[in-house]
Amino acid sequence: MFAHPLRMFNYRKTLYENYYSTHSGVDGDKARFVHFEQQRRYFRREFEKHLPDDKSIQLLDVGCGTGSFLKATEDLGYTNARGIDLSPEQVQMASTFGVKNVELANALEFLGSHQNSFDVITAIDLIEHLSKDELVEFLGLVRGALKDGGKAIFRTPNMDSPQASVFAFADFTHEVFLNKNSSMQVMSSCGFTNVKVDEGYMFIENPLKEFFRKIIWWKYKTWMKIILFATARTWHDVVFTPNIVISGIKK
Repeated sequence: MFAHPLRMFNYRKTLYENYYSTHSGVDGDKARFVHFEQQRRYFRREFEKHLPDDKSIQLLDVGCGTGSFLKATEDLGYTNARGIDLSPEQVQMASTFGVKNVELANALEFLGSHQNSFDVITAIDLIEHLSKDELVEFLGLVRGALKDGGKAIFRTPNMDSPQASVFAFADFTHEVFLNKNSSMQVMSSCGFTNVKVDEGYMFIENPLKEFFRKIIWWKYKTWMKIILFATARTWHDVVFTPNIVISGIKK
C-alpha cells in the first residue's frame, strides 16, 4: 500500500506514478476517507503494544502513505512523529487527510543523511516491496538512522499463513516474502538484537462478528497445528496470522 523507498525500475515507475489512485484509493473520495479512518483505528490497536511508553520519542514512519499510522500515533499521544513517502500523490493525500509532518523523500537518501536520529523507525506494509538485496541495504540504513537502543518495527505478509497469497500477491509490486524464521535470520544478520516476530493484529469492529471470528480463528489455528503435527513439524516457530510484526533493537 506504500510507495517504494529505494530504486525506481521501469515497472515501479509505471505502477508507483499513480499508485494511490490505481490501487489503494480506487473507490472514490468518500470511501477513501472511510478507509483512512478504519486504518487509523486499526493501527492504534495493533501497534500500541509495540511502541515505547515515552510519548516524546523521535519516530519516523518510512513509506507512510496517506499517514493513517501517523494519525494513530497522534491519537496515542506521541508528539514527535514524522513520515516520508516517495509518492507525491500519497503525500498530497496525507495533507488532505490533515496529517502533519509528512514529506516527499527517498528513504535511501533520507535515512543515510539522518544517522543516529530516531528512537523508533516503522515501515508498515513496505519491506515486501523490496528485493532481497534492497531489503538488506534498507535494514542497514534503518539501523544507522536509529539511536543506540532504538527500535525498528515492520509489518509484512506472513508466508506461513494459510491465506498468505491473499496478502502477498494482492499487489504486483511485492517482491520479497518472509515468515518468522527468515525474518529473524535477516534481522539478526543485519545487526539487530532482541528480534521478535509477533502475530499480526486481527479485528472486526462489529462486536458480534468479532465474537464469531475469534471462535472460528481458534478452531482454525488448532487444525493447522494438527496438520503440522501430522507432517512431523512443530508449530512453536510458526505464526499463522496473515501479517507478522517484526521488531529489533539497535545495540
